[in-house]
Amino acid sequence: MNAIPILKEILQALKDLYEKGEEHVIYINKLPITPEDRELLLDVLGEGQVKITYSSKTQPAEWKETGIFGVWIGIIKNRDDKPVLETIEITYFPKLASAQKEDVQESIKYLEEKISEIETKLKEEEKNV
Repeated sequence: MNAIPILKEILQALKDLYEKGEEHVIYINKLPITPEDRELLLDVLGEGQVKITYSSKTQPAEWKETGIFGVWIGIIKNRDDKPVLETIEITYFPKLASAQKEDVQESIKYLEEKISEIETKLKEEEKNV
């Protein structure tokens, strides 16, 4: 049974998150775990109140908060909606669910362009008054 060592890893990672701010990811589908292991893990971790859904056509994903604050279960799927990566993330908020740096950069550019367009339009309207 591998559930106990995984639970101990989660416990240590939770301590590290709290004390040092270190995040940790366990790649569940890369470990030799049995259906009984999965059942025990889910039973101990429980269910939280937050669910995050990433609606992508190419790589949909979902994260569920467990009943243990700071512990999230993530499932990333392929185009056929089949799980390709299952994780337990020990973090305040799942990294992949948060805005990525390049996405923020793209949003900055978009917002700058929109503000510029609006300002140009307002200036033209003022001239026509």
